[in-house]
Amino acid sequence: MEIKILGSHGSIFKNMKSTCIQLSEKTLIDAGNIIEGLGKDCIKIDNILLTHAHLDHIIDIAFLIDFTFKERTKPLNIYGHKETLDALKNHIMNWDIWPEFSSIRLLKTSDYAINYIDIKPGRSFNLEDMKIYPYESNHSVKALSYIIYRGDRAILFTGDTYKNSKTWEIVNKDSRIKAVITDVSFPSYMDDIALASKHNTPETLKEDMENLKREDIKIYAMHIKPFCYNEVTQEIEEKLPHITVLKDGDYINV
Repeated sequence: MEIKILGSHGSIFKNMKSTCIQLSEKTLIDAGNIIEGLGKDCIKIDNILLTHAHLDHIIDIAFLIDFTFKERTKPLNIYGHKETLDALKNHIMNWDIWPEFSSIRLLKTSDYAINYIDIKPGRSFNLEDMKIYPYESNHSVKALSYIIYRGDRAILFTGDTYKNSKTWEIVNKDSRIKAVITDVSFPSYMDDIALASKHNTPETLKEDMENLKREDIKIYAMHIKPFCYNEVTQEIEEKLPHITVLKDGDYINV
């Protein structure tokens, strides 16, 4: 099982792109770096699983459907929590900020360009050769974490989160999960803003991981804010040396 990290940061800066994970040729989690990350191959994307509606996770949806509209032969399926989809439709794809593509038919078929699919936490569903299990994250807005199963192996992506003991309870019970990708956004001395915005620091992640009972699991960190990248990576090296910090373009194989 292999996935590619197209964008690994909690915002955008030069040579730093925001959250986007490629699960397959056709399917992504989040939309922080589709256009630059994939180039013309973005035409192959049919499915985007959204964790939540914050801008760094949805920004390239608008540009993806714009660039691929002429050649699309099927809708772009956008999966997410009802609150996430409503935010996207009401505040971005609403004719005021960007065209409302779910009411525009494709040129090559009678389908509408975007199809919004409401998914429920705790209810798994099949997509391509994967089984997807969403559950609620602990973030400042309604947000989802995802477990991606292929055969007898799985990767868990928390998305943006503060402490969430449910993640480690799930991992402890399911040996198919071989890797966890989690949020570490701020250095620990910024604990006030981390708590207010519901993001982890190295210290809160360390505390949360006291719930982890397995020793055979790989842990990866991402979503570091560019303005504090060096501080956070240094703190992770000191406090959590067994955790790998992901970079744009990295692959994870389990």
